[in-house]
Amino acid sequence: MSVLVERPPAPPPHLPVTRPWWCECTIAEAVDPVRAREWMLAGYSAPSPRLAIRWLAERARHLADHIDPPAEGGWAPAPALRVRRAPDRGPDPAAALRAWTLDEGEHDQALAAMRDGHFYRFTVADSSQRYSLSVRPILLTYGLALHPQTPAPGP
Repeated sequence: MSVLVERPPAPPPHLPVTRPWWCECTIAEAVDPVRAREWMLAGYSAPSPRLAIRWLAERARHLADHIDPPAEGGWAPAPALRVRRAPDRGPDPAAALRAWTLDEGEHDQALAAMRDGHFYRFTVADSSQRYSLSVRPILLTYGLALHPQTPAPGP
């Protein structure tokens, strides 16, 4: 008696397979976009689109709490804090990041971008900094042999 085990065919060597997703949380200088520097605060290789969204939402909450710590966060004794209405200072990136964590429509857009193999980025800025959450597919190619390139001819 013999048992036939059927294996799925291997992907063709020239077709990229998009799995998993690379997520980043970055901060950049917004004063001079031409010479601005960008720093990656955190990165994560997500095995699924849903886990990528979950990680981005957790990073958004974490970043918002660093930009504008919540009064009830325990970082200062209660008598030391008073709620005071501040003058309008323009964009509020912490509020935008907190709102993004609850925006299911925006999450659906990110999931659609991932499903289609596209890059997704959510960016907020204030007068001096730009904060970004992004996710992109990691392209894996099976069966390609990488050959070293010949060096350029010398002088």
